[in-house]
Amino acid sequence: MQKYIELFTTKEGLEQIFEAFDGLGIFVGLLLVFIESFLPFLPLIVIVILNTNAYGFFIGFLMSYLGSVIGSYSVFLVVRNFLKTPATRYINKHKTLIKMREFIDKRGFTFLFILMSLPFTPSSVINVIAGVSNVKKRVYLYILIGAKFIMILSISIVGHDVTTFFTSPTRLILSVVFLVVLYVISKLYERYLNRKMNSN
Repeated sequence: MQKYIELFTTKEGLEQIFEAFDGLGIFVGLLLVFIESFLPFLPLIVIVILNTNAYGFFIGFLMSYLGSVIGSYSVFLVVRNFLKTPATRYINKHKTLIKMREFIDKRGFTFLFILMSLPFTPSSVINVIAGVSNVKKRVYLYILIGAKFIMILSISIVGHDVTTFFTSPTRLILSVVFLVVLYVISKLYERYLNRKMNSN
């Protein structure tokens, strides 16, 4: 047990994890992010941090970005082309989801772009709701390309070279503060959207 604790709480332990992950090949990083779009319980932030530390900032960011865009758009297309009826049936049982779908239909682009840019947004839910909405396929792809770039880049900047946190407490504090700010912004935007949806 002590060995596993040290693996995740020491600089040397994290370096071992990143080296082992690097040995799996860069496309494993892309595949994990892609799978996360279908299995949202997987921690996207952790996967992106693994990618940027194992493969380097540029390659890690690129693999994470491509995996996230392709995965999210795949969920959208699967729902739009094959699961629209059961997904619509499920959404119609929940008032909040109904209001969100209607809100997307009325003012989808800006709403979706901002929401998908924030790291703490439940993007899998948004992908499904967008799939049963009237948002055009091409438009949703454009939204994902722009929004996911911002989201994955922000996580990559914070999580790249995390082993320096052990020697630079200032960087650790700044990174934590940045994530907290993003989390607060996400929650404030969600509350704003809830007020807007309930006022319609």
